[in-house]
Amino acid sequence: MTSRAEHSRREATPELLVAAARSGDHAAIGTLAGDAFRSSTGFYRYTGVSPDHAEDLAADAVESIIVKLPTLRSVSKYDAWMWSIIRNRLRDYWRSQKRPDALEPASPTPLDPDELAILNEEHALVRTALASLALKDRELLWLREVMGLDHRSIAERTGASEGTTRVACHRARTRLRFAYEAAEATRVDNVPQLQTPEQP
Repeated sequence: MTSRAEHSRREATPELLVAAARSGDHAAIGTLAGDAFRSSTGFYRYTGVSPDHAEDLAADAVESIIVKLPTLRSVSKYDAWMWSIIRNRLRDYWRSQKRPDALEPASPTPLDPDELAILNEEHALVRTALASLALKDRELLWLREVMGLDHRSIAERTGASEGTTRVACHRARTRLRFAYEAAEATRVDNVPQLQTPEQP
């Protein structure tokens, strides 16, 4: 049975929740930490980090968010502030890597072997296309296509204007399409051609 306190926390606005966490409310801190961990883990996975490393990065980001929370000047800026920490952790990770880890398929495995082969090939093409994009493009695609945020919300998180964000999202989507088409063309070119038997 849900307690009155738990119900109140669920109904609280983000600003009230952040304010409560800053004042030392352990329940509010736990709620913020849980939300930040889920969001950052999904974001890291989408940008190409392996599952284990994504969880490690998310845990590190959440720890930094909670520790630095008292330094947040305005609770209304929490969302953008949180994502700046999450992105900084990702940039540090990529600097330490020689090459990005591959994304793993997240879709359910089909029962038909032929469907499975097609799905794995599709994932491989998407991973190749995403890996060729700049980190900024992958961030924008995650916020827009996966989290479903509108341009204004993305602008608030990234610190850019709404107009600039709209253009940047469009360009990121266009670059992803071109990268996918290039990866697909390369795959087709590398398919071995059957030799036509010579006529006697």
